[in-house]
Amino acid sequence: LLLSKDLGKHLLEVEDLLQKHGLLEADISAQTERVRALNAAALKFSELEGYQPCDPQIICNRVNHEQLLAAKTCGRDLSSVLTLTNKHKSMLGELGNRRALLHQTMKRGEQLLTKKRFSPGGIQEKMREVRLRWKKLEEVTGLHQQRLQEALNFFQFSAETDDLVAWLQDTYRIVSSDDFGHDDYSTQALLRKHRAVVEEVEKHRAAVLALRKQLALLAPEHRQGVDVQIRVVEVEQLYGEVAEVAVLRQHALAVYRMFGEVHACEVWVDEKEQWLERMEVPEELDEVEVVQHRFESLDQEMNSVMGRILDVNQVVQQLVDGGHPSSEEVRACQDHLNGRWNRVVELVERKKSQLSSVLKIQNYLLEC
Repeated sequence: LLLSKDLGKHLLEVEDLLQKHGLLEADISAQTERVRALNAAALKFSELEGYQPCDPQIICNRVNHEQLLAAKTCGRDLSSVLTLTNKHKSMLGELGNRRALLHQTMKRGEQLLTKKRFSPGGIQEKMREVRLRWKKLEEVTGLHQQRLQEALNFFQFSAETDDLVAWLQDTYRIVSSDDFGHDDYSTQALLRKHRAVVEEVEKHRAAVLALRKQLALLAPEHRQGVDVQIRVVEVEQLYGEVAEVAVLRQHALAVYRMFGEVHACEVWVDEKEQWLERMEVPEELDEVEVVQHRFESLDQEMNSVMGRILDVNQVVQQLVDGGHPSSEEVRACQDHLNGRWNRVVELVERKKSQLSSVLKIQNYLLEC
């Protein structure tokens, strides 16, 4: 019944199993005193002199084994282990108090033996029996404490692993999102948030790499379990997927933002290119001065747009150096934008040269 893996398929079935388990625990507790009595009776046979129907060591080993089984329960989860650990600490405190009392009693026994007022056989036999049983009690207590610590280490490892898995699952949902923003501002905001997520993913790398070292420190009965080993492999694989998808999304956001920047720059280039091609250089001085002011404003706009184009070129270079799968498409987009920009620069320089020529003629005429 205790080894059964049936945990119920619905609430009523789970409650029924819990009730049956409670009855089973009560049945086990009811046998406690009976087991203790049998152990005490068995130990007496190990101390008989003369004919012995059984090897005393076999009896001691069997009793010690029944005591270990009685103390085998070390909790089913972290909470229950911590509860049992606190109870064990209380028991250790009680043992400490009784150890001092035992030492006092042993001293009194030694004093009685030196005075020789009583039969030494009975006192010596009782003292030997008490020392033997106390020694066994301390051994079992030490073993139980060790088992509790091993269980505590295992459940802490399991809890930390579960927390890590939950974080990775949440992060995977974030990094696999298909939301790339609806404009340049929202895309930049998403890119900033994603960079923070990527940093967190990198910080968790050490925790994932440490899982196998932590597993190796667990007790053999815990670290050799198939389930826990599979769990570690699953965490490592999940982290690898999260890290890979995070990098892909970062590249995707960068590409999406780059295309947005390219589109905005090309809209500006289209507008200015059409204006420059339609513009005719005036011959009147007043009109020439008006056009000159427009070119002064255009120079400021061009400085701003040129900064955005330089950013686009930098992003493209990073993507190409990083081996982005769309490197050829990105590079072609960059070349097209730079080509159009150079054409606008040439048109501006040509129009400025024409304006300069007209100004020289107008100035010459004024001087004449």
